[in-house]
Amino acid sequence: MSELEFFYDGMEIGYFEESEFPRKNGKYRYMPYRGEGHYRMQTDIKNSMFPRCYYEEGKKRIFFTVIDCPEYGMLELAAFE
Repeated sequence: MSELEFFYDGMEIGYFEESEFPRKNGKYRYMPYRGEGHYRMQTDIKNSMFPRCYYEEGKKRIFFTVIDCPEYGMLELAAFE
């Protein structure tokens, strides 16, 4: 488990390879976990469903939308709240 872990529908997806969590629109490197959560997120991306993911920072959840996965280990993110 990494400090920069993120989730989709309550399932672990992977962790960001940045020095801190992303906070603005852009492309970010991540290390995926093998499992149902990552599979569902990727399937939803391919079906243009724009998965709504989140990470936990302290007691707060920060939500964001995955716009695309342009290459392995890279996500394009937007709509942070």
